[in-house]
Amino acid sequence: MFKGRTKFIKGYFFAAPLLLVLAFAVLLPALYNLGIAFYDYSPASNSWKFIGLQNFAKLWSSPFFWNSFTVTLLWVAGNVGLQLIGGLALALALNSIVRFRAVFSGILLIPWISSFVVVAILFLWIYHPQLGVLNDILLRMGVVEKPIAWLASPGLAQLSLILANTWKFFPLVMITLFAGLQDVSSELLEATQVDGANRLETFRMVIFPTILPSISTAVLLSTIWAYNSFTLPIIMTGGGPLRATEIFGLYIFKLAFDAFDFGAAAAASLILFLQILLIIVLYLRIVEREKGVS
Repeated sequence: MFKGRTKFIKGYFFAAPLLLVLAFAVLLPALYNLGIAFYDYSPASNSWKFIGLQNFAKLWSSPFFWNSFTVTLLWVAGNVGLQLIGGLALALALNSIVRFRAVFSGILLIPWISSFVVVAILFLWIYHPQLGVLNDILLRMGVVEKPIAWLASPGLAQLSLILANTWKFFPLVMITLFAGLQDVSSELLEATQVDGANRLETFRMVIFPTILPSISTAVLLSTIWAYNSFTLPIIMTGGGPLRATEIFGLYIFKLAFDAFDFGAAAAASLILFLQILLIIVLYLRIVEREKGVS
């Protein structure tokens, strides 16, 4: 019994440096942010005044808050949907390749390892009205008659930004689903082929049930990354045009460093945290339910 307690104490002793770093880097800033959400800060006089829930009430009555809330929901849904479709298609294609799989995997991982700034500048050139390669291709194919300003109208800006972010993050979904495909039973695949099932039926009856846990994990990761997005929107559009791409992270940034309303920005960040926490809780409940069924 004494040896067991000694091992227990040693475990915490060796973990203490990491726990201290996490406390200073994560826990203390989070608690500080929680406190700011209930105060009104005046940069001119450097004074703090406790105002309770007034920051949350201010957000509730702000049309810009609800705009960013709606834009964020569209942003998350678009990113998760496109990343899941593209990642699944490429994972299936990668799984069917026997030779040079490592080479193709490395090429497909380039967007994921690329810097956000590099990706943003790359797509700014792709979407450029006069010099962009996208307009050049569409004009040569006769799809459009004149160049399109992809980032100048609200609807096109949202779609263009979602496509850029999808290109950046689809490798994460692809690798997650590719790992799940390794658990698909080759015997079951051969049995379905013997029974005369086509590819769609094989996917529905064998592949999809097997990779369902990987799909749920990929959706969770993609959702969290989408909610935490900031770099691409601020570089490519700055939240415009007409706040059409002002997702929650960008809205919080503008509240803090443009309006200097740090209390409202802290309150908005808490709301963003609660949204992500709700998604994680729902995911864990779904996983537990699947374990119970199995």
